[in-house]
Parts: sequence; C-alpha cells; structure tokens
Amino acid sequence: MIESRLFLLLYGIAAFMDVIIPMLFPSFAHIRYVAKPALMLLLMAYVFTSNDVERKPTILLALFFAWLGDVFLMIPGSSPLFFQLGLGGFLIMQWIYIDMFRKQISKVLSPVNGMTLIVSIYVIGLLSLLLPSMNLALAIPVIIYAISLGTMLWFASQRKSSVSRWNYQCILIGATLFVVSDSLLAINKFYYSFPGNSFWVMSTYILAQLLLTQGLVKLRS
Repeated sequence: MIESRLFLLLYGIAAFMDVIIPMLFPSFAHIRYVAKPALMLLLMAYVFTSNDVERKPTILLALFFAWLGDVFLMIPGSSPLFFQLGLGGFLIMQWIYIDMFRKQISKVLSPVNGMTLIVSIYVIGLLSLLLPSMNLALAIPVIIYAISLGTMLWFASQRKSSVSRWNYQCILIGATLFVVSDSLLAINKFYYSFPGNSFWVMSTYILAQLLLTQGLVKLRS
C-alpha cells in the first residue's frame, strides 16, 4: 500500500514537471521529454503494486497503450505518421476501457437516451470543425477516433446501477476530462491554435488518467 501511494506521489511530481515547470521556466521546457513518458509508467507501477485489484492486467494494458500514444505524439516534426501512431495507441486504450465499462453495466440499456444525444452532438460538432482542414489520410482515423471517444464516454455514463456512487462519479469525470483533453488537442492542431493550449490539454489528460485508474483500481464486483 505504501509503495502504491509512493507512485501516486511521483505521478504528481511528474505532472508538475510536465505542466508547471515549462510554463514558469520556458528554458526548462525540455524536461517534458522526461516527465511526460514517466506519467503512464508511474500509473502502471501504481496499479501493479496495488493489492486486490480486479482486472489488473487489463488496466495495465490500457495504460501501456496510453504510454505509446504519449511517446508517439511527443516526436517532433510535421509527418502525420507519428500523429496517426499516437492516435492508434489511444484508440486501443479507449477500446479496452469501453470493454471494461461495458462489462460493468448490470442491466440491458436502451442505446437511445439523453447521453446518446449529448455524445452525438459532441462527435458531430467536433468533426464539423476538424474535417474541412484534413486530407483523407487523416480524416478517416480521426472520424474513427472521435466516435470511439464518444462511445467511451457513453459507456462510462451507463454504469451507475452496477457500481458505487463514488466509483461512478470518479470514472465519469475521468472519461469527460479525457474527452475535453483530446478535443482541445485536436482543435489546436487542426482548427485554431490558442495560447495556453498545452497547459489545458495536459492538465485535463493527467487528471483524467488518474481518475480513470483510481476508479478501476478501487472497483469491486
């Protein structure tokens, strides 16, 4: 237990180094090349050292693909290949989360409800902003990614009857923050670049992954 909490503390330190240090001291911005890859590795260490965790290998697998996504998106240059590979890493992570959330739904639900409308509006709105500026090679994976992102949020919101209120809120907030982070990243890259984007993308992402991991680690059948 002490070891697992230590890795959470180190995760917070890595988050500070990745988000705050480059903002306060731009000359130290290169520290992100150490701090960012460390984030998911530290969460993986937290999961690995936590006791009595259900579906531990599955959680570790999701975080591993998130780590791959982080690494590929850090590679400098204008080549779309690394962006696509990063997208692929996060896409697989989302599919793993979707499968885990799906298995936590205790009753058959109608796919048409209020959350379906919210997710549909989000996906259509985001794609309407992004697609006009893309070529076909990027448009297809981005469409698949946006649909998967919305699907993850939908399944996260449908677990309420099968889990505790804390767990439901933890994972739903985490999934929502992940959607916010990825949306800001995509808007900055393909639609409009605004000051401070990196801060908001990474701060929401770091908190999202922490909440999702905490919710899954603390989950009990």
